[in-house]
Amino acid sequence: METSPHCGQGRWIDLSRDLNPIADLLAVAFAERLDEDGRAALRQLRRIARSRRAQRWYSQREVPGAPVYGFVWECKGRIVGNVSLIPLDTTPKQYLIVNVAVLPAYRRRGIAHALMQQSLAYARQQGASRLWLQVDTDNHGAIALYRRLGFVACETVTLWQLGDSQTPDLLPLDGFQVRSGLVRRREWARQLAWLHSLYPPERAWHLPLPAEQALAPTWRGWWWRLLHPLTFRQGIVRKAGRLQATAVWLPRPGAPTDAVLFAAPPDAAPATIVTLTSHLRTFTRRPLRAELPRGAAEEGLRAAGFQPVRHLLWMLWRADAALTSPCYNESNTKHG
Repeated sequence: METSPHCGQGRWIDLSRDLNPIADLLAVAFAERLDEDGRAALRQLRRIARSRRAQRWYSQREVPGAPVYGFVWECKGRIVGNVSLIPLDTTPKQYLIVNVAVLPAYRRRGIAHALMQQSLAYARQQGASRLWLQVDTDNHGAIALYRRLGFVACETVTLWQLGDSQTPDLLPLDGFQVRSGLVRRREWARQLAWLHSLYPPERAWHLPLPAEQALAPTWRGWWWRLLHPLTFRQGIVRKAGRLQATAVWLPRPGAPTDAVLFAAPPDAAPATIVTLTSHLRTFTRRPLRAELPRGAAEEGLRAAGFQPVRHLLWMLWRADAALTSPCYNESNTKHG
């Protein structure tokens, strides 16, 4: 049960003085769970803390994707709790909640609950329709807190990672043809269905690139790519002329890993994932990371050298409390 905090109060983040203390707090609170991406996020906060120009830019308006907004709990001049709100580039307005953290000595006092309530109130004032968050599946206390606040569990996903030296020396198997490029127009509907299955459309903002525009083999897709010159490469596997699966490599400059976006049916042979991964390694030797519904393509990913690093539960809060159709959940999520 949540108790009332004994010390301090919650307030909006002050960009001019709070970012370094927040980074210190997160480093302690998440010490056992902090991975390379997490450490990169802390470095980003510290860079912004050193730049008055960046602070002015972020304070003038909500910048989509910026992890500098939210609330802190201050006790006797010390920041002991934090909840960050990342604005999403969506219509209607949505936020991603991250960095829900309280120092160990101040836990079980209701601080996280109070900060989350402030965050929900702020989101309502801003006219947000949805708030999203990810939480480790073994963090039962946090999941219980989010449920009490009205969040609904949507889907469990696995984060897979492939190190720069972990790829087996594999070649495409007999009967598989692999190449780079876009799928054929007649194959696009099939690829799009696989993408929607593995990456639900309501969370399309979470994809490393807007797949429906960037990957479409149509004149609209061509025009979008002309206006948005993203650097990505797509591998395509066919067998007997029929599309089997695709994978997109998207570099992430400044991040410790590059992103991989798979599209495959639920009955895809593990050899297709192995062949695609081997093909992606012709573009880069950097570590790769993929997020897929738990259990999807698991055999193929392991055969290709990927290792599961985290299991995360997506949760959703909606402004309309009725939640008549909450989201994809573990009982109705399909992988094909």
